[in-house]
Amino acid sequence: MIDIARIDHISMAVPQLEPQLELLERLFGFRYTGRFSSRGYLGADLEIPGSSGITWELLAPDGPDSYLHRFLDGANGPGLHHIAIQVGDMDNTLRSMARFGIEPWGLSQQEQHSAAGQPVEKECEGGAESVAYIHPRGGGFGFLYQFYEGTPWHLPEPFEDDRPDTIGITAVNSLAHAHHNRTELGDWYEQLFGFRTVHTAPLAFARASFVSRVLELPSAQLRMEVMQPAREDSFLQRFIDQRGTAIHHVSFEVRDMGRAIAACDSHGVDVIAEHSGQTDGGRWHEAFIPPKHTGGMLVQFFAWESVPTDARSER
Repeated sequence: MIDIARIDHISMAVPQLEPQLELLERLFGFRYTGRFSSRGYLGADLEIPGSSGITWELLAPDGPDSYLHRFLDGANGPGLHHIAIQVGDMDNTLRSMARFGIEPWGLSQQEQHSAAGQPVEKECEGGAESVAYIHPRGGGFGFLYQFYEGTPWHLPEPFEDDRPDTIGITAVNSLAHAHHNRTELGDWYEQLFGFRTVHTAPLAFARASFVSRVLELPSAQLRMEVMQPAREDSFLQRFIDQRGTAIHHVSFEVRDMGRAIAACDSHGVDVIAEHSGQTDGGRWHEAFIPPKHTGGMLVQFFAWESVPTDARSER
């Protein structure tokens, strides 16, 4: 099992850096912290509101010959590109990959590398002692995973987004990974990454077009929601038919649902698939922002309201 120290950042690839930077600051309340470059792309770092301790990275091509165009022009681009994970022991990480028949991609020593194995031309708090990847088509179930050992690249300070014109993010909740078999992919996250299953939707819950299995890191820093189509005419089946196994959306928790929807409306951003419900623990509200408004990724935002014990017993 990979010894995960922490999730360092979530990376997104877009055709142009500036419009995406403006969007993430204006609507999502992200805080810009700096830029960097490498052969093939330009990049920027942003901090996410709340206490997740995860940074957001933007990548954009530096010219017409950039390798990044392959992703942007492919079935899953533009949008979420990779997730970077700090590990405690790279040798153990490589052994863990080998047990799953995964050949590490872009393995390098003593320098920080980009998600394509290219040397990064920026100083990163001492660099990394070693870096390796699980390729989307080399064992990664359609997504790129970056691992590094050494000094943390990013250690963002928690901050509260108190602007009235943003959606009011308080945490990154999860990445949703679409696959035809939630047992297979969920077991992979448990056995290789050390995630723990915290919820498995019953198979009978087919009216929602999919069933899910939610897994969480022991540190509770991030969750993965494995989504499986529940029937052949499911929107999720169409997604898999078009893109293959891939990340379906990113989910953010927000402070107030009304504020979040109002912020989207004030910026001319569509909100779709609003739902609400109640469980034994509380009431939840959710909505989605389509990829056309976010630079290529489907965004879920939700708010949770606890129900007092007395109120639950009265129902």
